[in-house]
Amino acid sequence: MAKNNRYGAARKKKRNSLFAPVSFLLVALAILFGMGVFFRVQVIEVDGAQTYTDQQIIDAAGVAYGDNLFFINRIAASSGIFTTLPFIREASIERVLPNKLIITVSESYAAAYADWEGQHWMMTASCKYLGTGDGAELNGLIHILNLSIIDPKAGEQLAVDVSDSARLSYLETLLRAFEEAGMIGSVDNLDLSNPANPTFRYLNRFTVKMGPNDNTDYKLRMLLSAVTQMDGSMTGSIDLSEGTAVHVSPE
Repeated sequence: MAKNNRYGAARKKKRNSLFAPVSFLLVALAILFGMGVFFRVQVIEVDGAQTYTDQQIIDAAGVAYGDNLFFINRIAASSGIFTTLPFIREASIERVLPNKLIITVSESYAAAYADWEGQHWMMTASCKYLGTGDGAELNGLIHILNLSIIDPKAGEQLAVDVSDSARLSYLETLLRAFEEAGMIGSVDNLDLSNPANPTFRYLNRFTVKMGPNDNTDYKLRMLLSAVTQMDGSMTGSIDLSEGTAVHVSPE
């Protein structure tokens, strides 16, 4: 009798060991089927877009109504927005159960422009091309002089000839520093002809000499501090090249 009980228990254990993976597979299939049938996108909300329409953002993300929320590749969708639409700086995708997709974007703005084959190519402070501009579009932007740019394309980073690599490096530093100091709109005619001592016009009153590519943030803080102490009608040149002092030559 005991032998039969042991035999029956062994058969039951064997059936359970076979049934467990089958049950797991059936549950998994049921979940996948449910995900495929339900959680379809019925609402797409776009936040933060100004330059582009909601539909342009949606198309660039590669999503559509009826897509399954769980099968949307959020990284690929964000990348598609960023690479397709030049004015977009950041993009994120959020799923909201059971049927909503939220696309949040932040836009870049033009900080400067450079000339190439008769066109004015606008770019951000991070040197990303936004496209060409003219007239009022260029007002308040920093005009970059004496930099040989190569084959600009909207959405791509500024590229230059190898011989201009030092100029490009200084430009990247300066534009970032101008942005952080809140000087975009007050600077014009950034001349990179001498990469060891570029100059620019500030407030349309001063020609500023920067000197070597070091301590840029500190130099600009010195400049801002010095100008606030000057008479509002004063013009001339300001030399920051020493890095530790401001030399003013009034006109």
